[in-house]
Amino acid sequence: MKKNKIGVIIIAAGYSSRMDGFKPLLKFGNQTAVERVVATYQQAGVDQIILVLGHRADEISPYVKNKPLDLVINEKFAEGMYTSIVKGITQLDESINAFFIHPVDIPLVKPETVKYLIDASDKTCKGVIYPCFFGERGHPPLIHKKYQNLILENKMDGGLKRLLAVYEEDAFNLPLIDEAILMDMDTRSDYETLLAYNAMRAPNLCECYATWDKFKLPENIRSHCAKVKQTAMGLATQLTEKGLKLDLSALRAAALLHDLAKTEKNHAHKGGELLREMGYPTVGDIIADHMDIVMEPDQAVTESEILYLADKFVKNDQLMDLETRKIQMLEFYKDNPIASEKIAKRYLNAELILQKIKRMIE
Repeated sequence: MKKNKIGVIIIAAGYSSRMDGFKPLLKFGNQTAVERVVATYQQAGVDQIILVLGHRADEISPYVKNKPLDLVINEKFAEGMYTSIVKGITQLDESINAFFIHPVDIPLVKPETVKYLIDASDKTCKGVIYPCFFGERGHPPLIHKKYQNLILENKMDGGLKRLLAVYEEDAFNLPLIDEAILMDMDTRSDYETLLAYNAMRAPNLCECYATWDKFKLPENIRSHCAKVKQTAMGLATQLTEKGLKLDLSALRAAALLHDLAKTEKNHAHKGGELLREMGYPTVGDIIADHMDIVMEPDQAVTESEILYLADKFVKNDQLMDLETRKIQMLEFYKDNPIASEKIAKRYLNAELILQKIKRMIE
């Protein structure tokens, strides 16, 4: 439970001079960038949202009309972003204990990331918490209120980054599984990259590998997951070539992360829960099915069925045919009739899935 009151200062005051388009109003699905960032902090449950506008403020303000936020105009926006930060800080409620600084051109940070940062602020005694992805700091930093006056009175060149660097001993780097903290949109190419990222309902490859690191997955499990991913994507490629529509990014992530909770009881369901908590319900559902699955013999092959089958094909990090694996498993559990019954059912389902796939691709 959040102990401190948290605010955010969203900066959307600049010219967008390097972008072919006005950054705050670039679209991500049905939302503009500014709406997306505001919604992120609403979903994360922050206590005060301050939106600082400047250039073309009259065009942005209708998009946030009736939103639960404080709208402020920075008349000095042409002098640089630091003036917008200062303007936003002057609007913070006295009850706010810490605040985020979030430029609108980093629009796809996840609500879960904001929540993790808030949680870290409750647990650490550090004054500045930086979100990090593979060791690189991104946005938004979470800054304790003790820095408010320092920021307001700062006369150094170099902006907020240089000021906070003076207090590096009071900083904490929080590793996160969210590459969007590093993804800004200075150029049209950046925007197109963000659009592709936004279209995914799954962590990308780098985020999957960061997840391995966060959960300290042993090398043998990583190798197994990598081979299952290769096998699953090979099956999926053959199926898509025959016209089947599949969520390949979700399947890839589920294959790489299916044994995330391998050491825990009911690891498939636990792994699914972990991915749902991270904001990926589709991936979580696929993972939850990889040990036991409800077959739909008359329906098209699903991502869950592909992962289920690929996992049965791979022992450790080596491919093996289903019959051989089934015989080995039954031999190992021959003195456990309950386990043997489950194994027989699992491999029957795997064979049924394989038959479904063969009917499609042959």
